[in-house]
Amino acid sequence: MEYFHLKLDILTRERNLVAGIDLAVTRPSTIAVLSDCIEIDRAKSSELISRLSHAKLVAIDAPLSLPSKGAFRDFERLLLRRGYKLLPLTLTSMTKLALKGTKLKRTLEERGIIVLETHPTSARKALGLSSEDIVNVMKRWELCEGPPKNQDEIDALTCLLVALLYMDGRVEEIKGEEGSMILPASGVQL
Repeated sequence: MEYFHLKLDILTRERNLVAGIDLAVTRPSTIAVLSDCIEIDRAKSSELISRLSHAKLVAIDAPLSLPSKGAFRDFERLLLRRGYKLLPLTLTSMTKLALKGTKLKRTLEERGIIVLETHPTSARKALGLSSEDIVNVMKRWELCEGPPKNQDEIDALTCLLVALLYMDGRVEEIKGEEGSMILPASGVQL
C-alpha cells in the first residue's frame, strides 16, 4: 500500500482556495474551507457564491447532472457494480438536489472555479475509513472550532479532503457520458 501525506507546500499555497460543500436543498449547506485552519460553517443558498468567490477548487456532495433516463447516470451504474451505494435520482429530494447542484456548478464554473462532484460515503469507503477516522485525519491541519458537530460537517470535511487529494493527483475520476465523480485513488492511505 502506498502511504499518502499531503505536502505542506500544497496546504500553505492553497489556503482560502479549496473548499468542500455538503449541499442541502431546504436547509443551509455546510462548507469546509482551508484557511488559517479548517473552517466549517453553514451558508444559505443566497450566500454560497459570495462565500466561495475566492475558491480555486470546490468539491461538492451533490449530483451535478441528471440521468438521461432511469434512476442512475451511466458512471453511477459503474460505481454501483463496484459495491458503492448511491441514492436514485428519481427520488424527488435527489432531483431537487441535482438541480441545485447543476445550477451551482454552472455559476461557479462561469467564475473560473473548478467544480468536482464527489460522494463522501463513497470517498470514505474508497479510503477504508470511518467518519471518525476522517475527522482525525483533518485534525492534523487544525480545525478552527474543534470537532464536527454532525454528519453534514463530516461530509463537508470529506469533500475538502477529496479536493486536496485532487490537487495532489491522488484521485480517480469515474467518468461517463452523463458526468463524473471524483473519489480517492485506490491504495491511498492517510
